[in-house]
Amino acid sequence: MVKYLVLLLFVLFIGCEMNSEQLVKTENISFENVKFNAVSKNLNFTNTQEGPEVEITKKLVNDWFQNNVKIDGFEGNLDINVTSIEINKIKEDEYYRFEIKLSIEFLETNEVLNKRKLYKINSLEYGDIQGSFSIKDTENLNMNIISNSLKSINQKVSVM
Repeated sequence: MVKYLVLLLFVLFIGCEMNSEQLVKTENISFENVKFNAVSKNLNFTNTQEGPEVEITKKLVNDWFQNNVKIDGFEGNLDINVTSIEINKIKEDEYYRFEIKLSIEFLETNEVLNKRKLYKINSLEYGDIQGSFSIKDTENLNMNIISNSLKSINQKVSVM
């Protein structure tokens, strides 16, 4: 009898999951390459909160740094310092809000020419869901907002 009950619950669970509709779909965001006149690049994280979303943000920033921040100079260094990752979440009965504030400093130094350029770029992105939603919807919203925040930083850097 227990086997049949477990099988029935399993089929019911799978059936409900297959028929449920996701409110928030994951977005595929591609970043433009950003070029700096430097020989080396370095990424640092300081003053960040802790939590799973912060770790996701750090991983996404690191991937962006490795794949989309390009250096093409003969001298100088580029230091990218993620000075702040602040995440706020509000979850009530039928309301969920996710907000991220991302602050990044770009420091170009050229010791031969005795030049320093410092760019401080901030991004504030948020999203919310009202009504009935699933845990997967909140996870998708979180990932989309984190990606949009980094995309905003990327766009601001590419026009400098």
